[in-house]
Amino acid sequence: MRLLLLVAGVAALFGPSGSARAQIVIEEIRAQLFLEHSGRLSENIIGTDRGFFNVVIGGSIDEPASSVLVTLAFIAPRKDSSPARVTVRQKTKTGERLLFRRDYAGFLFGEDGRAYKSFLLENATCLPLVIAVQAGRSSKTATLNFRCGE
Repeated sequence: MRLLLLVAGVAALFGPSGSARAQIVIEEIRAQLFLEHSGRLSENIIGTDRGFFNVVIGGSIDEPASSVLVTLAFIAPRKDSSPARVTVRQKTKTGERLLFRRDYAGFLFGEDGRAYKSFLLENATCLPLVIAVQAGRSSKTATLNFRCGE
């Protein structure tokens, strides 16, 4: 009987029903250009094979875009979850620079177990961007190969 109680106590401490935080999963990273003539958002540009040359002046798209709206989708089995961190680095000729960093906590998950966070990167469409998201053991990275020139 004592062994059974000990096993039940250990399971309560370390199992999914214990006080440990629920494992959050990063479902998707989405990026959309803010189109400056129409005020619309582009389709999701992550994972596309299209080139992004001189986007700031409308070079490889229909109209100018200097800002990128990034949306992060998270899934968790319970409302209580681990925090998440997002960083965006911009590749320059001399290395990389940190363009954006934010920690998210206190997610409000919907009935479907999903929560979304977003942020706007302004003046960010002339150099490559690397978006990295970490939440517990879940991580995702997306690269946008922006470049400008003559």
